[in-house]
Amino acid sequence: MKLSTRLKAGAGAAALCCCVMVTSTACSLGPNDLPSVTGGIGKSYDLTVQFASVMNLPAGADVMMDGLRVGVVKSVDVSPNKDVTVAVQIKAGTHVPADASAIIRQDTLLGDTYLALDHDSTTTAATQFLQSGGTIPASRTTSPPQLEDTMAVLAYFVNGCSIQKVEDAMTRINRVMPNLPDVHTMASVVARDLHDLSQNTVQIDRMLNGATETGAAIDAKNPALAEVFSQKGARYWYLLAKDIVGYVATVLPSIGSIFHGGAWLIPLLDSLANAGGEMRDIYDVTSSDKLTNFLRNTVAPFVKDPSVNIRSVQAANGDQVIGDVENVLRMLGAVK
Repeated sequence: MKLSTRLKAGAGAAALCCCVMVTSTACSLGPNDLPSVTGGIGKSYDLTVQFASVMNLPAGADVMMDGLRVGVVKSVDVSPNKDVTVAVQIKAGTHVPADASAIIRQDTLLGDTYLALDHDSTTTAATQFLQSGGTIPASRTTSPPQLEDTMAVLAYFVNGCSIQKVEDAMTRINRVMPNLPDVHTMASVVARDLHDLSQNTVQIDRMLNGATETGAAIDAKNPALAEVFSQKGARYWYLLAKDIVGYVATVLPSIGSIFHGGAWLIPLLDSLANAGGEMRDIYDVTSSDKLTNFLRNTVAPFVKDPSVNIRSVQAANGDQVIGDVENVLRMLGAVK
């Protein structure tokens, strides 16, 4: 019994020591000591990326470029002036352009953060690449937004009637859109037209080729066309028209006399047209009841009892001063 008690006591002491060792070891274990979940990258070279803030970017986070995982975050260090230096390991054989920029992203709101490298999609032989030990400065990096700002924007979107506005807009669009069978009919007609058009591209090619050949022919005759529409060509057309009119005047003397000496008819015809317009206006007035009503309802009452009915008097600023004018005229004895 005594030996068994001693063995139990020794086993308990050993278990307590193991717990103390595990606890002390666990206290010194941090996120940087854990291996990357996505695995290593093999041979690599080091780069440094500077940020103003990295939020919760952990060591071991992925480094992505062009949609591919090209490295991992080695460490995240904060300097006394609050700048953040991120050391990354890039897979050997990966060429990072010297003008690349970096941004910390999340695929979802609560997803894992990773470091993305962006660059111009066009690369040439003259493009420079970052070497081992290279640095992407803070001027070409973008820090992630504060989580509180993101949540505030999301809350404003949800509670600010934005979803309701989207629903209202979709309702109005559906209201003005035609019925679904009509849409199907229209789509089928358009599909048949496009199919027919695709089957007759030869005719379109012939038309375009004809237009091209016509343009080429006109361009080849450009010097002749320029000569036709030049001052010399205009003189030619003028002399040709004069000769033709001269021949017509010889055959038909009356037409020739009007052409050569009929310039005086232009102002005469203009005067006749104006006189005809005035006579038509007078006829329209006298042939209607407008003149009769004017004489009976306006001129005759005024001649019988001349008076002036002042209904409104406005000052320069638009105020009505009819009352003041009435008082002044009453004091003068002009009105009762």
